Amino acid sequence: MSDVPRLVVDARLHVPSFDLDLQFTATRGIVVFFGPTASGKTLALRLIAGLERATSGFIRLGEQTLDDAARTFARAETRGVGYAPQHGALWPHRTAREHLTALTTLARASELLAVVGLERQADRTPVHLSGGERQRLSLARALTRSAKLLLLDEPFSALHDDARAAMGDVVRDHAKRGATVLFVTHDRSEATRLGDAFVVFRDGVGAVADAI
Repeated sequence: MSDVPRLVVDARLHVPSFDLDLQFTATRGIVVFFGPTASGKTLALRLIAGLERATSGFIRLGEQTLDDAARTFARAETRGVGYAPQHGALWPHRTAREHLTALTTLARASELLAVVGLERQADRTPVHLSGGERQRLSLARALTRSAKLLLLDEPFSALHDDARAAMGDVVRDHAKRGATVLFVTHDRSEATRLGDAFVVFRDGVGAVADAI
């Protein structure tokens, strides 16, 4: 990976019974979205991923405007980001390997399965994977594009401590090679262990914080 595009977010989103106000800038490393449940973290990732459209404000990635509410809206599939949603959103009838070969080469798929420790589960469908294995598969799928912007929503919640540490190293390595990772968690110890910067959420307001 080469230069990392600067992500600038200054956007508001209104959905029924909830208002999100999000302001931050990121250029590299792991930016932790930290806050209690239902504070707006997942909605913020969906907004940046292109699954929601801003009510006002803008989202820019490098020279590209992804969303400026009134005029420009880049569809999710055109944004070139990697995204692992909170509950995986895996395809029920595809094997672990097929989840990746749908998006990349067989060689790259095999490499990623090895990286997340799923080589032996490559021919299993999601129903035959544990919760932690499904999360690792979701992470591998998000990594297929070698995206310079990676969005991870509670990606380790079903993992035991050793697997959390190992997958944390995978995410850290991706960031070090030249990427920005937005990492959602409400676990303070995980946030402080992984985060290079923090956006703290309270009641729908997400703002940069020096610490948590």
